[in-house]
Amino acid sequence: MAMMRSIAALLLVGFAFPIACGGSTPPPKTEETAASSGLTASDSKASDSTAPTSSAQEAPPSAKEAAPAPAEPTAAPVAPDTTGDIKAPKADDPWMAAHQMPPGDVLKTIRAHQGKVQACFKAGKKRDPSVSGEVKIRFISTHDGKVRDWKDDASSMTDPEVTKCVGGAIKKLKFPKQKSPGDAWATYSINFGP
Repeated sequence: MAMMRSIAALLLVGFAFPIACGGSTPPPKTEETAASSGLTASDSKASDSTAPTSSAQEAPPSAKEAAPAPAEPTAAPVAPDTTGDIKAPKADDPWMAAHQMPPGDVLKTIRAHQGKVQACFKAGKKRDPSVSGEVKIRFISTHDGKVRDWKDDASSMTDPEVTKCVGGAIKKLKFPKQKSPGDAWATYSINFGP
């Protein structure tokens, strides 16, 4: 009976010692689990205490000889999607004028040259007696009052030549010098009846 106790105590100490000391970690079973645990195949073999040793000691592999970790798949570069992008205006875009020309300056200047605007409509009437509609012009003036550019601002004029003529007449006008620095935007509209 005493002998059985001593065998049981030895077995208990034999099993308890590796558990208390941490024991050895079993090697990973595949390269995939080795890669996920950060060990390479040669590391797992070196740490495997149960692997049989050969008579000739193997030299540790150099950094060049070490098996590379499996490369993670990389996605092919994707071209940027430019559809729907808002494009920034150019720095010298005249339509980005910071302030509006006073409407009184616009009316005062154009009234002094009303004959040129009326001549555009009369020329349109000669081409087509049924011509009618509203001409809406949006234009940009420099600080000194010179018109840089103009464009049709959704006119309802039935003859586009009348709109072009009125825009061309406005382009030639000189408006008062602006109080604020830089370009100014303005609008002008005139309704030509039938």
